[in-house]
Amino acid sequence: MAEATHRIAVVTGANKGIGLELCRQLALKGIMVVLTARNEKRGVEAVEKLKKFGLSDRVVFHQLDVTDTTSVASLADFIKTRFEKIDILVNNAGILGATADGDAMRAIIRPAKEGDRPVRGSVNMAQTYELAEECLRTNYNGAKLMVEALITLLNLSDSPRIVNVSSYMGKLKEIPNEWAKGVLSDAESLTEERIDMVLNEFLKDLKDGSLEAKGWPAFMPAYILSKAALIAYTRVVAKKYPSLRINCVCPGYVKTDINYNDGVLTVEEGAERVLRLTQLPNEGPSGLFFSRNEVSSVDKIYLEAHPKRIDFKSYFVAQMLPIWLLVNYQGRYDYRFIRPERNRLQNSLWSQKLCSSSSMAEATQRHFVFAVIAVITGANKGIGLELCRQLALKGIMVVLTARNEKRSVEAVEKLKEFGLSDRVVFHQLDVTDTTSVASLADFIKTRFGKLDILVNNAGIIGCTMDGDAFRALGVDLTAEGVEVDWSKIILTQTNEQAQECVETNYYGPKRMVEALITLLQLSDSPRIVNVSSSAGRLKRITNEWAKGVLSDVESLTEERVDGVLNKFMKDFKEGALEDNGWPAYLSAYVAAKVALNGYTRLLAKKYPSFLINCVCPGYVKTDITFNAGFLTVEEGAESLLRLALLPDGVPSGLFFFRNQVSPF
Repeated sequence: MAEATHRIAVVTGANKGIGLELCRQLALKGIMVVLTARNEKRGVEAVEKLKKFGLSDRVVFHQLDVTDTTSVASLADFIKTRFEKIDILVNNAGILGATADGDAMRAIIRPAKEGDRPVRGSVNMAQTYELAEECLRTNYNGAKLMVEALITLLNLSDSPRIVNVSSYMGKLKEIPNEWAKGVLSDAESLTEERIDMVLNEFLKDLKDGSLEAKGWPAFMPAYILSKAALIAYTRVVAKKYPSLRINCVCPGYVKTDINYNDGVLTVEEGAERVLRLTQLPNEGPSGLFFSRNEVSSVDKIYLEAHPKRIDFKSYFVAQMLPIWLLVNYQGRYDYRFIRPERNRLQNSLWSQKLCSSSSMAEATQRHFVFAVIAVITGANKGIGLELCRQLALKGIMVVLTARNEKRSVEAVEKLKEFGLSDRVVFHQLDVTDTTSVASLADFIKTRFGKLDILVNNAGIIGCTMDGDAFRALGVDLTAEGVEVDWSKIILTQTNEQAQECVETNYYGPKRMVEALITLLQLSDSPRIVNVSSSAGRLKRITNEWAKGVLSDVESLTEERVDGVLNKFMKDFKEGALEDNGWPAYLSAYVAAKVALNGYTRLLAKKYPSFLINCVCPGYVKTDITFNAGFLTVEEGAESLLRLALLPDGVPSGLFFFRNQVSPF
């Protein structure tokens, strides 16, 4: 019987180096990984290493020799029986196709820094026909065998991905043979048979000892040809299976056995570049070659030569692929990945700097595909609207959501005055309606493929108040020790108002998190900010049982938080609030915010790779305070912005009063 697992990945050549590290990174994302390798002993040892990271239930080993059709078929049968489908295939297995002295190799191919090309010189390398043939069987035919054996299982996936690990040495400029170069660059006529024809001609000339005479590379020729063929094959498969996202990548000059551990990058950095392509959204690019984190020049040339193949405005901009920045100027296309090692704010500023630089002054057209996607609830006015503006000014793509469609459209129009119309999009949302929340989740998945920032800002007061009497108070209600006679201000506080308040202020954020958590997990730096209130501190309630439940972080669960609110609503309906230690006034608002703070703590514990915090923005002039606050919406929104842009590695699960950590 097949195991019920969300996503299944197969990685070849995975008992060490980039392959092993990629298995770790995929498993950390909750993906079930089939770690494969030719050497069974080393493969089992590799799985043992991953157990140290607590990943033993997400990684399974299966022996695999990619050059052996029987071995490949055995793996396919195993996956079909155990999982019934496959979502991700990474063809990582590869060999050099030559033997050389390690010290000599290190001396000639070491680049000065990442981004430089390794320098080649004379070295005594054994490049026999047998080694060359084995290299082609492993690096090219091995990947082919894997695709052919697993394509049926891949087609059963909702989001099939194939990543072929290639090399910058597989670029066509490395092959002097004009005939071979012409065959492999003609994407329109390219077929598997034509690729095989090139490789067979290479092997024939190698056997005849006429490599240089026929224009084949003199340095590591089998490796270069195998990687060039793999890049070409990637294009063929992408064309043949348009529903797949299949790309190839050079992960950079990484410290692995194949270069005698003399690379510039760590295996973690190399694997991250492969990982990115496994996580592309369904509308992402296919059939391209990436050198590190950029589309290789060979594909830029192809795309420019065939501009009708991709409508750049509708494809890159309308789909808003989250990892791209595309700049179209003077007929040229420049593709860049936002650097993942920078934090979000740095990436955003880098994007703005690039497009406002003097070199871009004569740009005829600019299109952005944003690296960071944010969703703000209750965003058609007040702090929510101002936060949308501040995030968009940082170069972040903002989904402005609110219940009232007319007011929200007007809010987006206001943001156009700041030149932000291309960085803000509206989607109607009622956080109390599961269908509405699901609709938003579908929209984000289709349009962006992931989510980086969620700000749960939507909230209501849960009662009817006399606005004039409230404004006449003239005190900061968030300050310590302030006493207010609420009986003269609150006009009504009904069961219906209390229920709506709890549904909006507490269950609303819960619905949002549950609906969007999968998309947030696709982000490199997921952030959740729950907008709370100083009224939500535990000292605002005297019910010792409720206070004990919500302060016990170790035992706190969603069920226990819900239990507190259920008890509150029961006491509210029975008119027993004060008898049971609940606030007599603003009671639903206080209970909902107290619960939201507790929920924030348990979320942070459940998702340790996220940064999840709650914040009271202070006493701000908004509708909920009848515009009687002492802070502007700009000042209030800045507190939220700061938490949305926190760098990785800082604490999570905290309550902030404006910019300071405060006790719950």
